Amino acid sequence: MRGGWFAIFAVFALAWQPLARGQDANAALPDRLTLPILLRLVAERSPRLAVEQVSIDSAEAERISAGARPSPTVSYGRFTPSGGAGTLFEGNRQQQTTLDLPLLIGGQRGARIEAAEQGLQAARARVGLAGNELALRAADLFVRLQAAQEKVVLLEESAAEIERVVAMVSGRLDSGAASRYDLMRVEIELAGMNARLADARAEQAEKSAGLAALLGAPGWRPSANGAAIPAGLSLSVAEWRGALISSNPQIIAARREEETAQAALKRSERERWPVPVLSVGRTWTSEPFGAANFVGLSTEIPLSDAWRGLMAKATADLRAAQRRREAIESEADVELRRLIDALAQRRAALERFRRNVGERIPALKQMAEDAYRLGRGSLLELIDAARSRLDARLTEVDLRAATVAQELRILGLTGKLGG
Repeated sequence: MRGGWFAIFAVFALAWQPLARGQDANAALPDRLTLPILLRLVAERSPRLAVEQVSIDSAEAERISAGARPSPTVSYGRFTPSGGAGTLFEGNRQQQTTLDLPLLIGGQRGARIEAAEQGLQAARARVGLAGNELALRAADLFVRLQAAQEKVVLLEESAAEIERVVAMVSGRLDSGAASRYDLMRVEIELAGMNARLADARAEQAEKSAGLAALLGAPGWRPSANGAAIPAGLSLSVAEWRGALISSNPQIIAARREEETAQAALKRSERERWPVPVLSVGRTWTSEPFGAANFVGLSTEIPLSDAWRGLMAKATADLRAAQRRREAIESEADVELRRLIDALAQRRAALERFRRNVGERIPALKQMAEDAYRLGRGSLLELIDAARSRLDARLTEVDLRAATVAQELRILGLTGKLGG
C-alpha cells in the first residue's frame, strides 16, 4: 500500500511541475503594461520569435563549416607475391603509405566563407523582420486593449447614470409624477446598458488573452496603462523616406537576400575550378628491405562542365532576388504614402469630431437632467440624451485608437517601432 501511495504522489508531482513552471513564468510578468515594456517582452520572450532565431544558429553552423579546410586522406596498402616472376619488387612483401592533401588554390574557401557570412546576415534580417511583425501585432493588441478598457469605464459610468435615473423615476412614481411605463422603459434601458458593458468586458478579456498568447503565458491577464493618445507624428513623406530606405525591415531582408544570392553566384563560379590534390607517399619492401618515396599531383579535368547548371541556377536566383528587392522598395514607398494620407484623414476626423461634438457632451448631460427635473423634458428625451453622450464618447475612443494604430503602422513600416 505504501508503494501505491508513493506512485500516486509521483504522478501528481509530475503533473504539477508544468503548472508550477507556468505560474513562475506568469509571476515574472507585470500585471500592468506600457508599450515600451510590452515591446521589450515580445523581443525577449515571444515563442514564435524564439523559433525564428533558431535559423541564426543554423546559419552560424554553416559559417563554421564553410571556413573549415579540407581534411587530408591517408591510405595504406600491402602487396604480396602471388606467383610469376618478381617484376614489381624483390622481397616477400611490399607496403605503401600515401597522404593526399587537397589544395584550394582557386579561391573556393574564401567564396564559401563569404556566401555563408551573407547567409548569416540574411538569417538575422529575416529574424528582424519577424520581430518587427510581432512587435506591430503586439502594439496593435495593446492599443485595442487600451480602447477596450476605456469603453468599459465609460459603460460603467453610463450604467451608473441610468441606475440613478431608475431611482429618480421610482421616486417620482411613488409621488405620482411618473408612470409605471416610465419605470419599465428606464429599466429596459439599464438592462441593455448592462449587456453592452458585459460585451465590452469580454472584448477587454479577449485582447488581454491575445497578449498572453503572444508571449506564451496562458495564465497571464495583463492590463494596459493609460489611454490611446495619438503621438502627433509628422505627416511629411520626405521626413519618413530616409528611415524607410535605411530601416524598413522588409527592405533590409530583401537586400540581404540579394547579397546572399550574389555571394552564392561567386561561390559557384569558384567551385567550377578543379581542386588539385598533392600526394606524398613511401613504399618499402621486406626481405630484402628497399624503400622509395613518392610525390605527385592530381586534378580533375573539367570536360563535361557539370557546374554549368549550378551557375545558371545561381544567376537566376540573383535576378529573382534583385527583382524582389526592387518590388519591395517600390511597394514600401507607395505604402508609406498611403499610411500618411490615411493618418492625416483620421487625425482630421478626430479633430472635427472633438470640435463639433466632444465639447458639447457635458452641457448636453446637464441640460437633459435639468429639463427632466423641471418637467420640461420627457423620460425618453433623458434616456436619448444619455445614449447620445455615451455613443459620442465611445466614438471618440474609436477615433483615437484608430489614429494611434495608424501611427504604429507608420513606425513599423519605417523600422522605428521599437526605437
